[in-house]
Amino acid sequence: MSGDKKEYHFGAIEDILRESGAEATEPDRTEGMDGGILLTSGIHVYLPYHEINVHEGYFCCMEDGQLVPLRFLTVIYDRTDKEYLYDAEENFVDTVHEWLKGQCTREQLEQEPCEIKGIREEIVYGKGIQTGGSGRNPCGDGTACRSAGRHHGKR
Repeated sequence: MSGDKKEYHFGAIEDILRESGAEATEPDRTEGMDGGILLTSGIHVYLPYHEINVHEGYFCCMEDGQLVPLRFLTVIYDRTDKEYLYDAEENFVDTVHEWLKGQCTREQLEQEPCEIKGIREEIVYGKGIQTGGSGRNPCGDGTACRSAGRHHGKR
């Protein structure tokens, strides 16, 4: 990676994005999928080792001319953001781990360097990378963060 890009640990990146309030430089992306619409954020996380981009997204339906979110998803695209690879109703680390089918442990994945792309300014994270958290969604209320996911693989 180039020296002018800020690297983060992948395990901390979701917390960093949520706390930063970063503004996207690229528009959100919509595409038809499974009888609905997949809406993904213009902000994404690039994992250079795996050459993938990871986005937050929603699976939506159209009601009265408006997008209505049905499920939160983590979506994986190839490094050029052109080819959809995978999605699941899980956090970033768990989704990528499932997609990799055990090629590395969750702990190894959490430590991998990554970059935030599609933002106006570099994010400065007050806690620092080492103490930024695991990236796991701590909710235990039965929402998508604890679901089994839609592990469909490439469509």
